[in-house]
Amino acid sequence: MLELRLTKQSRFLELSQGDWQVIFGAGGLGNLAIQYAKNVFGAKVIAVDINQDKLDLAKKIGADVIINSGEVNPIDEIKKITGGLGAQSAVVCAVARIAFEQAVASLKPMGKMFAVALPNTEMTLSVLTVVFDGVEVAGSLVGTRLDLAEAFQFGAEGKVKPIVATRKLE
Repeated sequence: MLELRLTKQSRFLELSQGDWQVIFGAGGLGNLAIQYAKNVFGAKVIAVDINQDKLDLAKKIGADVIINSGEVNPIDEIKKITGGLGAQSAVVCAVARIAFEQAVASLKPMGKMFAVALPNTEMTLSVLTVVFDGVEVAGSLVGTRLDLAEAFQFGAEGKVKPIVATRKLE
């Protein structure tokens, strides 16, 4: 279950109420990540994507700010929104290499980035950013039984609601 990775990321990111979290990729996993950040942890959420329809949905489900990275530089916008500091954390749900690199660049010192999606190529990460800014990067393919129990609990409480569409098979 991919949602388990989102539960796992919440432990790594150590989100507190009011922290800024950026979600790169506002599709299926991205909209779940938005709900986790907003409804479970009380974070302020910035959703970044190149698809305006996905961004409109992100706003509808709770993103505080949406950024179309096909139209503006998301790093500049995130820095403006966060008073020049950057976000406390970023979650990457998009597979594009640039999303991973922008996620790291969007962080404030000591910020954390969690990879949910798998890019189609390697990402570049400056050791200087890790050492001097204290940025941490992590990811996970699976969750634990505790993650599963928490995911079900958040769903039962109505904090996280998967968006489901029925389609005709032909």
